Amino acid sequence: MILSAERRNTILHQALVEPMLIAGVEKPFAIVNATLAIALVGDLHLYGWIPLSILTHWILRRITADDPFTRQIYIKYNRQPDSYDPWHHARGHRGLRPQGFGRHMAC
Repeated sequence: MILSAERRNTILHQALVEPMLIAGVEKPFAIVNATLAIALVGDLHLYGWIPLSILTHWILRRITADDPFTRQIYIKYNRQPDSYDPWHHARGHRGLRPQGFGRHMAC
């Protein structure tokens, strides 16, 4: 058997890796911002909400431009426990540490 030293190159489109953006903001944030603006301006005639909505969108766009995965990083951070107790408890589950933090490894 002959092994070649060639590296395999695969085309990977950015749309498969990066989060979906609407006008430079992550999709859930853009939808919530637009829904609030439409509801408050259209139904309640609070026209002062328009500049506030534009400012909110601009701030969210700046945050997303710095790191498009900010929301996903924050969600992963929130799911981690505040502290790790290495001792076994009667109600505790073994090996439920987050991925990359020694899951399924002996202490």
